[in-house]
Amino acid sequence: MTTATNTTPKDVGALARDPAWFPHALDANRRLLALARIDRSGLSNEPFLDQRMQKSVTGSMTAPFDALASAAPANPPPSFIFHTAFCCSTLMAKALDSNGAVLGLKEPNVLMDAANVLRMANGAGVENARKTVSATVNLLARPHQAGERILIKPTNTANNIAPLIVASGAPVIFLYGDLRGFLLSVLKKGEACKAFTRKQYTIFALDKEGVASIPERQALGFTDLQIAALVWRHQMELFTRILSSGAANVRSLYFRDLLKNPQAVLKAAAAHLKLDLTDTMLTGNVAAVFSKNSKFEDQEYTPEERSRDESSLESRHRTELDMIEGWARQVKLAADVGDRLPNPLLG
Repeated sequence: MTTATNTTPKDVGALARDPAWFPHALDANRRLLALARIDRSGLSNEPFLDQRMQKSVTGSMTAPFDALASAAPANPPPSFIFHTAFCCSTLMAKALDSNGAVLGLKEPNVLMDAANVLRMANGAGVENARKTVSATVNLLARPHQAGERILIKPTNTANNIAPLIVASGAPVIFLYGDLRGFLLSVLKKGEACKAFTRKQYTIFALDKEGVASIPERQALGFTDLQIAALVWRHQMELFTRILSSGAANVRSLYFRDLLKNPQAVLKAAAAHLKLDLTDTMLTGNVAAVFSKNSKFEDQEYTPEERSRDESSLESRHRTELDMIEGWARQVKLAADVGDRLPNPLLG
């Protein structure tokens, strides 16, 4: 990998116009942006655009964030899929990616960095944090081909930027799973996933809403699955509040509806997200994507196999799952949450 660390105003202008220099990480304290050289194919193929994309990166560079943001052209606003985790968001983003028409950016690390800037802002700093998020989104929105739309699927830990994105008018889908499915995914993925959900809990506790209302001493006594249930609830309450506002540019989608009828759901999703995808494109994408593990393309994994895995886990952990679900129904952080989110994509 080649590395350059010094830039001039002329270099910054060139970088700002070149989408192959992908914004990778933001140092908010020094206002520096790490850029990774990665082509469109690499961006499309990588399931996570964070440190795990290294095999597709051919160079790196650091540049001043504010200078880059000022030099970048104003790009058409991208479309967004926000999600609750473990609900086939990577699968959906891959199925909507089509060379020349739509580039799906899956969980860019830099957006998580910008979300944390907003998360930690207070008082007069909130407006500057919002500008940081908007500038980051604009840099991500640079197309590689004329007329190509950018679709962004942020990591769910960046869901705190969703109100800002919805307010901007960008088309948004909130993809979500049910609580039991969320808990089953945590059990399936084991200790690493339990640790992951605990980390998410600590991050969401900084959002000044949702799980932030739970005293830290009380949270220390929760089991792994109770923590997972609260992480799910925190996200569902946020989505419910936004969807209940009546904004026309946001819809909800239950992930099992996607698995049940991917062609029809993806067609409706493409229309709402303003993605110019034909029926032929979607048919080909469904055939190519829905029989694979979305994170490991060399592994076969169909919806039927997913269902069998869930059934097996269900039979082994039914008592524990029933107990946690019963407990979670009695929990209310700040808002009521139903079995299904309002304003569904397929009404």
